[in-house]
Amino acid sequence: MVRKKWILFFAALLLLCSFGIESASAMVPYKTYFYDYDGEYLVSPDAYVPGKVLNAKAMGIEGAGLNQPLDLFVDNNNSVYIADTGSNRIIILDEQYRIKREITEFVHEDGVTKDQFNTPSGIFVSEEGLIYVADSKNARIVVLHQDGSVEKILEAPDSDVFPAGFIYEPSAIGVDPSGLIYVISKSTNMGVIALNADGGFEGFVGAEKVVPKVSDLFWKLVTTKEQKSRTAKSVPTEYNNITIDELGFAYVTSSAIHARNQYSALINRDKSSKHAPIKRLNNTGIDVLKRNGAYPPAGDIQTTDKVSRFIDVALADDGAYSTLDSSQNKIFTYDDNGNLLYVFGGYGTQDGVFQSASALAYQSNNLLVLDKDSSKLTVFRRTEYGANIAAAIHHRKNRNYDESIAAWQRVLKMNPTLEMAYSGVAQSNMRKEEYKEAMHNYKLANDWDHYFKAFAEYRKEIVSKFIILIPIVAAAILWLVYRFFKYAKKVNTAGWRKPGKRTLWEELLYSFHVMFHPFDGFWDLKHEKRGSVRAAVIIVAAVMAVDIFKQLAGGYILYPSDWRVIELWDTLLSVLIPFGLWCCANWGLTTLMDGEGSLKDIFIASSYSLVPMVIITIPVTLFSNIVVLEEQQFINFFTTLALGWSLGLIFIGVLVTNDYSPFKNFYTSAISIVGMGFIAFLTVLFINILQNMNSFITTIINEITFRL
Repeated sequence: MVRKKWILFFAALLLLCSFGIESASAMVPYKTYFYDYDGEYLVSPDAYVPGKVLNAKAMGIEGAGLNQPLDLFVDNNNSVYIADTGSNRIIILDEQYRIKREITEFVHEDGVTKDQFNTPSGIFVSEEGLIYVADSKNARIVVLHQDGSVEKILEAPDSDVFPAGFIYEPSAIGVDPSGLIYVISKSTNMGVIALNADGGFEGFVGAEKVVPKVSDLFWKLVTTKEQKSRTAKSVPTEYNNITIDELGFAYVTSSAIHARNQYSALINRDKSSKHAPIKRLNNTGIDVLKRNGAYPPAGDIQTTDKVSRFIDVALADDGAYSTLDSSQNKIFTYDDNGNLLYVFGGYGTQDGVFQSASALAYQSNNLLVLDKDSSKLTVFRRTEYGANIAAAIHHRKNRNYDESIAAWQRVLKMNPTLEMAYSGVAQSNMRKEEYKEAMHNYKLANDWDHYFKAFAEYRKEIVSKFIILIPIVAAAILWLVYRFFKYAKKVNTAGWRKPGKRTLWEELLYSFHVMFHPFDGFWDLKHEKRGSVRAAVIIVAAVMAVDIFKQLAGGYILYPSDWRVIELWDTLLSVLIPFGLWCCANWGLTTLMDGEGSLKDIFIASSYSLVPMVIITIPVTLFSNIVVLEEQQFINFFTTLALGWSLGLIFIGVLVTNDYSPFKNFYTSAISIVGMGFIAFLTVLFINILQNMNSFITTIINEITFRL
């Protein structure tokens, strides 16, 4: 019995060890992550894990190993092609990464002349199986059959549009379905070179226009020819790689964009192609890449010392694409709308990270990455998490919306923080005309542009149901407003004949008379005592309350977030402190400039001037909950109207209170604004001095206590 227990114990221990070994082997030397709408770094499950890491021996390549391999291609049969640049050869692998053929030399079309590659840097294989090789140092394109025989050799093109000293050195190549050949030539900033099937020059595609700065134009006018020749010129960005999709569009990458410009465009969410490191060009050279994500496809957001430099792009069957960042050896994957799905990779010598990644390509569900320094090919295997994302995008592309939603929901179970998944569910909701559900999911995704599109459609549904009630409700609201103003006018008219002290209600209602009759209103406010300090305090408090109400009840068009933190200090900074500084600065200045108003008079007049902000902000805040993005201009108009109306009343109120001319009131008001800044500066300075004194006294007390 004892022996049996020991056998069971060691069996259990062996089982635990095997689990430990399995989990250790499943570990990857990198973190897969993404960025949310606010640019926060979030770790996600691994979408790809390293399956195999192959050197030349593992591929069955005899003799010397790979030497600085620069390009990689996978054809329709899942065969793998490697441009082994340093060894001047093309290597063809089968689907299982075993060598099929090695092309080191070829015979010209005459059947006699033998030739070799010189630094082959780019490779492309057509659907017919023709192998296009960018033979860089030989300045030509070599087109081969699968057996290594020559189909044709395209020498350097000739054209009058080439600048003097132009050097043709093809480094990357792609061929569209019509047979048009696109070539990237090193040190060429005029765009992608387009050749016909016979190698004839068709033109440049995708050259970025350079808009000179005003300063550049000025110096161009005042400098001499010699100075101009020594001045650095603004030139278009050169491309470094190209990939052709199934529709014939060319994905091109560039690593020559100024780092500051690229990073600034990224963090500022610039969706244009001006400083974009990746573009999708149509046959006329126009960039049609979608950049509908929270940030444009431009690499890492929270970079430490250098921006992402894209050197290659691989296209997946589901519509997603991956880009290779040479500055960090990382792979960024985006969907067809430009949403970041996941990032993985990095520097290192372990399986799954790279010393100097040079190319990548998809092979069905696998992702292949070539490392030129370690001379290895890494085969990444797609995980369940990555497969669910791919399935969701694939079903959405093929309009299988129920399947797409189901796939996104599986993704969310594995990673509830992936905003893109909520956005994907919402897109399928929109296609199924489930607008309320789409609004909910777009809100979770922080995708406010699409949220308002869903809201617009949802509003149409609601309006169609209550179309008869809308004019009735609008008429009732207008009637109530009319009755209220008629009542206020009646109370204010009776106030002129009423002797003695007014009630608080009468003092508050008088603010409506001041709104529409400012000159008479402010005169009576001061001389007839139609207002009071208590009413003024209530009005200022109402402005602060309305500011808080706007933050709490404002629609998503005003505050696109469900997480609204209301800080009383923000309201004090935006309302009470500026108002108090204004009253103090204006009174202090007008006292020295023959002003007739006391601090109390200026405070009451300025307070009554703020009523339009209260009256207009409340309905505007409520209205913001039912407007769409295209109607935001109405919100902006009424918000500006409220602010402008109040500022105008403050100007007139101070003018009447101090009995100034318009010009004198204008420059005293301007100086008062400067005085507000001066008072604020002195206040902050005084607080800092008090804090330093407190720290000094505390230090002395601690020192004395320590020595005693």
